[in-house]
Amino acid sequence: MSNSNSENKTQKPNKRLRAGLMVMYFGLGINLFGFASIGDLFEGLGLLIMALGIGTITADYVYPNTSEEITKAVENFEES
Repeated sequence: MSNSNSENKTQKPNKRLRAGLMVMYFGLGINLFGFASIGDLFEGLGLLIMALGIGTITADYVYPNTSEEITKAVENFEES
């Protein structure tokens, strides 16, 4: 199943992608801080925060961004 929307997608700044990357690297920092000095609690917390960031990044690629893409997805669903 190929996604033709990704081929026609213009490159523009995306807030979800940026936020997801920031959250993911923040979690990585907490994880490394816990690994280096504090302990298991901060390692697990860092991994949890990293997972939230990865989920946000995934949602950015999966879900449509513009109203045109949403309208097209709804029309395609209604035709099927």
